[in-house]
Amino acid sequence: MGQKITSRMIAVGAVCTVSLLGGCVTSMHGYSGVDNEGKREYLTYAASKTPVCMTLSGAAFVDTHAKASEVTAAAAEYASGAILGSSARFTADCASTAHPEYRIVILANAAIVGSPDQLCEEDAVPTRQTVGKLRLDAAFCAKSEPLSTAWSEAPAPAGASDPVFRRMIRTMMNELFPIERDRDRDRENLRLSNF
Repeated sequence: MGQKITSRMIAVGAVCTVSLLGGCVTSMHGYSGVDNEGKREYLTYAASKTPVCMTLSGAAFVDTHAKASEVTAAAAEYASGAILGSSARFTADCASTAHPEYRIVILANAAIVGSPDQLCEEDAVPTRQTVGKLRLDAAFCAKSEPLSTAWSEAPAPAGASDPVFRRMIRTMMNELFPIERDRDRDRENLRLSNF
């Protein structure tokens, strides 16, 4: 009898855990040759006069008719004001920026990113359509040099207005520009979104 109750409790706990994490957004910082204070200083400079350019490429959503420009504009809106301790704004209208050499590049469902440098290069990185989940790889670029990288992954949002997509962008932006002075580089830092 005691064995049956324990097995049922484990099964119920597993089901609860899966349902709780089902809509979970996971984000993590990536490569950076610049310390956290430096990343924020570059961002402050890039955003000092106008919003910072943001691009998004790749198929972010399955079975949606949203234009790429609309998805990028939504991502820029979600990113604006999302970085803790920063008033930086972002725009999909890259021609209107005062410092076009600085930009945020986001790739949806990149087939493979072998090097962080690929994110900032002009050549297109191959993407793949993924059913059931969305992965975003992002870089803060100075020309073709990545100053910071991060990624975010979640169950596939329905579209750009889905709150999951908003949480992905906001969480990933905080991974690109962490507020902590230094992170322990010897451990993995996964973050679950509350945005």
